[in-house]
Formats: sequence, C-alpha cells, structure tokens
Amino acid sequence: MSYDSVCEQVKTLPESCLEDASKYLTFLLYQYNQSQFKETAESEEEFSAKMQKGFDDMKNGRVTPLDEAFSEIKRRFA
Repeated sequence: MSYDSVCEQVKTLPESCLEDASKYLTFLLYQYNQSQFKETAESEEEFSAKMQKGFDDMKNGRVTPLDEAFSEIKRRFA
C-alpha cells in the first residue's frame, strides 16, 4: 500500500474518527521506533564489559583527546 493511498483513505474518514486514527498512527510509529531500538540494544553483560574496558582504559591513560573525540562524533553523525 502506498503513502498516497493511505492519505486518500484518511481523507475519506468522518471527522469524528480523525482523533482515533491519529492515536493509532502515533501508536504504530511508537511500535516501529521501539523495534528499531531493540535491534541496537545490547545485553547487560555486553554493556558492563564495554563500560569496564572504558574505565580501565581511562585509568591506564589510554584516552583520546577531547577535540579528536568530538571530531569523530561529528564525522559519524553529521
């Protein structure tokens, strides 16, 4: 089903149904976003191991200068 087709169907709804349709679309978008988030989630063990490695690196002086860290962040997310 295309986006245009859905829009046309919504246009034919009685005005009294628009609030329910809007709530349902919001719910669908929420579900979609949650499913995307779950794919990037990591286990408690993985998270703890990464945090421990970062803490150990910091204690042992294996750090990245702040300007390099921000440059890397900008490069990845720009």
